[in-house]
Amino acid sequence: MKDISVELKVGIFAIIVIMALTYMTFKVGSLPMIWEKGYRLYVTLDDTSGLDEKSRIKIAGVEAGMIDRINLVEGKAKVTILLKPDVKVYKDAEVSLRMSGLLGDRHLALATGSPEQPLLKNGDTILNVKPATDIDMLVSRLTDAAGNIGDLTSNINGIFGKEERKAIREAMYNLRDVTSSLKDISEQNKVPLNNIIARIDTFTKSMDKKGPVLIDDLTSAANELKTIIQENRGSFRDSMENIKGFSSSAGVIAKRLEKGEGTLGKLLQEDELYNSLNKVSTEAGKSMEVVGRLRTFMDFHAEYNSEDKESKGFFELTLQPRDDKYYILGITTDPMGSVETIETTTNGILVREEKLQSKVEFTAQYARRFNDIAMRIGLMENTFGAGADYFFNNDAGRVKFDIWDMNADEARASEPHARLGVDYRVFRFLFVSGGADNLLNSRRRGVYVGAGLKFEDEDLKYIIGKLPGVSLK
Repeated sequence: MKDISVELKVGIFAIIVIMALTYMTFKVGSLPMIWEKGYRLYVTLDDTSGLDEKSRIKIAGVEAGMIDRINLVEGKAKVTILLKPDVKVYKDAEVSLRMSGLLGDRHLALATGSPEQPLLKNGDTILNVKPATDIDMLVSRLTDAAGNIGDLTSNINGIFGKEERKAIREAMYNLRDVTSSLKDISEQNKVPLNNIIARIDTFTKSMDKKGPVLIDDLTSAANELKTIIQENRGSFRDSMENIKGFSSSAGVIAKRLEKGEGTLGKLLQEDELYNSLNKVSTEAGKSMEVVGRLRTFMDFHAEYNSEDKESKGFFELTLQPRDDKYYILGITTDPMGSVETIETTTNGILVREEKLQSKVEFTAQYARRFNDIAMRIGLMENTFGAGADYFFNNDAGRVKFDIWDMNADEARASEPHARLGVDYRVFRFLFVSGGADNLLNSRRRGVYVGAGLKFEDEDLKYIIGKLPGVSLK
């Protein structure tokens, strides 16, 4: 029996690690296993801002499913929700969009309805949708409140009619009665009031004696102030001249700005500078918008070729700024990446020996998608290549064809490297692959099988956030 190669052992160990990691992912993240089944319901929303595929469905604050798909149908968002099999939803169920935090993320809140109503089955539609409360709605309500306050003011102005004026007149009469009562009180307390007046008279007499002294003091202070003003008249005059000079300079500067002189004047007068600044701010806004909608995918997988009896490892990073355009950057470890020919002469006979060497290869492709078909071109495993993909079953499966190494530089190759295969996602993150490899080279033509993990940036945030003691904020 042929010994198992080190690369095959490494490939088997990688697959075992991937399966263990997948099991831990589903356990830690409370994700549905392949043997667990759920059912799908549909709901139509006017606005799904902040809601994405894979967003959570919550019942009474508890996760009960996730958003499977969001499609645009006749100007409205048709949302497919995947619920756990043990969740029961009735015909009068109600859904609403709610905020998950201060960053704008949202989730679907589901009220299951009353058990007296019929149960909803797979493929049914939830008809009751509660409008979401957002900032625009709050502003609208505040505007209505302001209008109500204006109406209240008008109503208050209309309150003071004939009867109200009569009531105010009666209040004035009551006030007169109160003053009359105060007069009676003063009559009854005439003696204490006379004592107070006597004390005031005594105070004024004392002021008559001290008044001249106070007047002399004030006159002295006024004379000192007059002397200070006379001594500093020149300084005051210089200060006024400086103020006039500053005012004149400010007027000259204003006139120069109005004429468009200097940097600030040109900025105020010339439209080109304004248009340039406006263009810069617009381009910056577009750049921030592109960064905000960029989606990132990471792919780890391994493949085993039946003919080469070798395993290859792949890592791919996909950057998708738009739904119809994306870029693929990858690294491949190929155990048969290159071949070294060693020539030796023994007893006058030339002997050639080929020695295979492992090699790390790089991939950089540009892809454009047209509905369910995508075309790719660029660098594939260190050589120029091209490829095409056909997506099916809501992107869960992909049929792919690739061709590269046009100069046939690979080991034991006389024609370009061509392969045809299928990838299919069996779990949320796990996919399997298989197909025919090296179709044009009979010496290396064979069948390949593989498996791997594919994550989106939102998936990594969710998984890491579920790990004990780790959170992403």
